[in-house]
Amino acid sequence: MTAPPTIELDSVTVGYDRRSVCRDVSLRIAEGSFTVFIGPNGCGKSTLLRTIARVLRPSAGRVAVLGRDVHGYRRRQYARTVGLLPQGIEAPAGMTVTDLVLRGRHPHRSALSRWTSQDEQAVTAALAATRTTAFGDRMLAELSGGQRQRAWLAMLLAQDTPILLLDEPTTYLDIAHQYEVLDLLADLHAGGRTVVAVLHDLNQAARYATDLVVLHDGRVTTTGPPSAVLTPDLVADVFGLRCRVVSDPVTGTPAVFPESSRPRPASPVRDG
Repeated sequence: MTAPPTIELDSVTVGYDRRSVCRDVSLRIAEGSFTVFIGPNGCGKSTLLRTIARVLRPSAGRVAVLGRDVHGYRRRQYARTVGLLPQGIEAPAGMTVTDLVLRGRHPHRSALSRWTSQDEQAVTAALAATRTTAFGDRMLAELSGGQRQRAWLAMLLAQDTPILLLDEPTTYLDIAHQYEVLDLLADLHAGGRTVVAVLHDLNQAARYATDLVVLHDGRVTTTGPPSAVLTPDLVADVFGLRCRVVSDPVTGTPAVFPESSRPRPASPVRDG
């Protein structure tokens, strides 16, 4: 039985100023899925994610979350339902990791309310889940890129929303930290959250996603599980890349290997 959609987009057109980036997009994202948007640069992945997050408003069409138009929610109510981790965010100077994570609790509090034990528990759990407890008192500016990204994720977790939106959460991280972040997202998904992310790495997307949404020129090309979506023909058509798609020896998910028409360089000849 197909899970009911948590997120629905009906004939959505959206962009910036008078320029449409995504046109006539209709999409259903199932409850409890780990959905990843893939596609070439400029195809509308981040634009669509920001539209779901209410950062952008469509010029046409409708976006609904949990059966309700996203613009029918009050701001604080929506922030208790959908959490967003955008690209390239920076915290104010002088902020500690714990200060940042505490900000994730703002949607659950009124302007004059005091911190509750529930707030403290949520922050403690978020720090533990992201393995940032040890540097909770350190300034964000002192941390490595991977540590800062985990701190931002901790803030998102403290927000305690059933739906998580993440725009390129592994950008600028070394490969070990990339997989650390993706493993954390997989754990959150396994715990019942609906996760929607934008990723560039096709093999990472195939390994972690339950569903892929392929975007090209502002439109949805296809959707479905990675095993059905990632084919040599699709990669060639959408990304302009000739490739082979084989089974990942570790997970059994599709793995993309580019083909090259250039000969491999000869090994240097060494004297006896």
